Amino acid sequence: MAAEAENQGDSQQANIVPSFHQRFNIEIGLEEAQTRFMNRVSNMMPVVFNASKAVDRRLPWKLANALGIEYRGQDKLEHFLSNDFYSCLRVLEAAYDLMSDSYKREFDERMKTILSLTEVDLGIQWRDGFFWLSGAKLLDQALVNENLKWLSDPKYIGVLTPFEKGLRHFLEAQQQPEKLSDVITDIYEALEASAKIVTDKNKDLSGNAESFISKLKLSDHYKEMLKIHIAYANQYRHAAEPGEKRKPPLPNEVEAFVYTTGLFIRLAIQQLNPKA
Repeated sequence: MAAEAENQGDSQQANIVPSFHQRFNIEIGLEEAQTRFMNRVSNMMPVVFNASKAVDRRLPWKLANALGIEYRGQDKLEHFLSNDFYSCLRVLEAAYDLMSDSYKREFDERMKTILSLTEVDLGIQWRDGFFWLSGAKLLDQALVNENLKWLSDPKYIGVLTPFEKGLRHFLEAQQQPEKLSDVITDIYEALEASAKIVTDKNKDLSGNAESFISKLKLSDHYKEMLKIHIAYANQYRHAAEPGEKRKPPLPNEVEAFVYTTGLFIRLAIQQLNPKA
């Protein structure tokens, strides 16, 4: 049996063939990969949209309203898609939200297939009807995805809402860098809300940091980490003084801020739910 299992494993491994561009060492840039993604969307998604339209004939009209564009009789998904990558993502999110529930599962499956076919990492992931910016996969899993799963409990809505809002702003900041400050504000608000739950004190985080760390049973090293974290956030959370020229946050710093906040929220969840 062991030999048979080993042979099956070898056979399965042998069936994993690298993609064409990998086998021939063909470099594909991000812009081309985004274009291929949009082409696959045009190929695969209209079928689901049209099927759902048969249930709700007003679906194209609703989509035009959701996107804030004039409705001129457009009745197919491809009429709403554009050659802009982020606009395409926005259309897909809006279409999914408006579709009948019976077709959302097929939409999900097709989206996963499309993303699996991408030749290079597009820096996005599809989850629960929304696109999210992806970073380091291991950190995303431990500090973002699992946190979102745990925070889905209604009692953590005060943490989940700003955390999700911050992630959305982080995706939008790829085209609108001015939203990077909003990411910090939102994510910080999520951490502050988790500290209030852990300590049972309705204080801002600056005045609640020591109690928060104590409740988490962490060393003084984490206390210093949290103080630095708070100081960084406060640079962007408050309005600039008159005449002050504030340096905008860097994208990689904001990404690190999201992960560090995710670490503290994860520690808070583990304290509240030891089995988490």
